[in-house]
Amino acid sequence: MKLISKLTISILTILFVMTGCTPALLKYQLDPGFDAVKEAAGTAKIVAVSVVDLRKNNERSTLNGKIAINGIEADAKVLQAKLIEKLKRENYKIISKPLLADIAFEIEINKLSLLIESGTFKSVIQGQSEFKLTVNKHSERWSKIFRATRTQEVANPANNLDATGVINQMLTKQLATAFSDPALADFVSKEP
Repeated sequence: MKLISKLTISILTILFVMTGCTPALLKYQLDPGFDAVKEAAGTAKIVAVSVVDLRKNNERSTLNGKIAINGIEADAKVLQAKLIEKLKRENYKIISKPLLADIAFEIEINKLSLLIESGTFKSVIQGQSEFKLTVNKHSERWSKIFRATRTQEVANPANNLDATGVINQMLTKQLATAFSDPALADFVSKEP
């Protein structure tokens, strides 16, 4: 009888540990930094901002044992709101019509994904991002595609804070690279 009880407890413990390592429905919350955007805006006073998500509808799915993690809100909507918020704090006037702005930023999200692979004692979170930054200044246009990846191991069970940290660190670095690109600085400083 004691043997059966110990065996049952051992099996339940193993199942508890295994299911504890399986990621629950994880969500990330976008809040990347836009520290270099002031450099990219240059001397412009009136700015237009647009963020468009060109990805197909990415429902929660699995890929080779990896589980996709999605954002709490629509990624494009959040990125646009955060960028506008940063520009307003820097005293730029934000308008919705790019043709009337001194400078217009458009970000097209081609890829933004976060996958988690759960192991026995640790999980691996992998992020990938690709977006096209287009800047319109009067009748001239500049654009470039920027890519980033980030992989991080975390202790099990992975949680929303782990997912949020990985995606925001990746995007903050990618956006800083984009908005401080030397070719963009040359384009913005060029007189019309």
